[in-house]
Amino acid sequence: MKKFKFLLIIIFLFLLNINNVVAAGSASISVNNSTIENGSSVKASVTVKNVAAWNVTITSSGVTNGCTKKFADATSDGANATKTFTVTCKSNSTGIINFVMSGDITSSDGTNTKISGSKSVKVVTPREKSTNNSLKSLSVDGYEISPKFDKDVNEYTVSVPHTVEKIKINAKKADSYASLDGTGEKTVNEGANTFEIVVTSETGASNVYKLTVNVMDQNPVTVPIDGKNYTLVKVAKNLEKPDLFEETTIKIGEYDIPAFYNEYSDMTLVGLKDEVGNIELFIYDKGEYKTYNVYLTDKLNIIFLEMDKVPTNYVKTSYTINEEKTTLYKLKGEDKLLLYGMNLANGKKNYYTFDKEEKTLQVFDIEKYENSIEESNNNKYIIFGLGIVIVFLIIIIILLMVKSRKLKKLLKLKSDKK
Repeated sequence: MKKFKFLLIIIFLFLLNINNVVAAGSASISVNNSTIENGSSVKASVTVKNVAAWNVTITSSGVTNGCTKKFADATSDGANATKTFTVTCKSNSTGIINFVMSGDITSSDGTNTKISGSKSVKVVTPREKSTNNSLKSLSVDGYEISPKFDKDVNEYTVSVPHTVEKIKINAKKADSYASLDGTGEKTVNEGANTFEIVVTSETGASNVYKLTVNVMDQNPVTVPIDGKNYTLVKVAKNLEKPDLFEETTIKIGEYDIPAFYNEYSDMTLVGLKDEVGNIELFIYDKGEYKTYNVYLTDKLNIIFLEMDKVPTNYVKTSYTINEEKTTLYKLKGEDKLLLYGMNLANGKKNYYTFDKEEKTLQVFDIEKYENSIEESNNNKYIIFGLGIVIVFLIIIIILLMVKSRKLKKLLKLKSDKK
């Protein structure tokens, strides 16, 4: 029993000794960089552990204007804590900046310890900023790009099956100081999809690499229009639904083609893709394709149509609307243009005047215009007829006056003979 009690005392004293060791205060000094460029700043930190009070000084010297600072305080409850104190110095020349810590720390048990330590930082001449804005590599997961990558070649292509919806672009920059943008997972649609991978050098100059991802249609339906070849768009997600149309599908050949339908105009639109991958909507009617050109305003959605009858005195001209050259009509000397179209909201067809300055449409009353032309022509005929009558009357009056003079002369001659 005595041996057991003695053993417990020994264990207790051992644990107490360990606790005292753990609780002993300590201090260390560190810097955030061992080498900096002239004109840059460096931070020195002193960390004290298991202390209840401290009196710490960080002294700086060397190629700096100085950042010496003293830190003295104690914990509010007298318990041990860990504290970190920092100073930041800016270099003013090449050489060495020295940091020295000094002072003392006190633990909660009253143990006071002197502290010391130092760190040095080398200050070097600033390096010249890198102008390198090239890629080190470029690839697409699972596919080969063409041509083979060369840092001096900026345009590449890659072809993927029509079933692919996403690809991953991988690239590495040639210089660690450059920045890189445009990599990662990308969504692709049928046709040509162009992505830009941009490398920006440390000096701020950008270099753009272009990658075109062609999502191949293995059985394209080719549509020739006005000397250009288009392919029929078979995937609905590649099309944007226009206002006042509903999504539908139509059968073209062996394919169910996504389309849009407007009940008022009984018009069906399909998507056609040109040779460079641009997609446009065209009017489809019994195997024929016509350009779909609609003018949209807050109140009107007008599809342009060919005129059944060109109004009197109007002549054909062309004007660019919605970035497409369109056939319109105008009067000589007039700025307003005339077009014929259907309002997709109600299916009504009308003539419209287009104001080039205001970019607005206004309904044009063709009947009233033609009636005014007819009335004007009738007035011209009446005036012309009246003119002829007046001239005829003037001629008669002149003839009568001449005849009257001759008669007077004859009567006078007879009178003189008598």
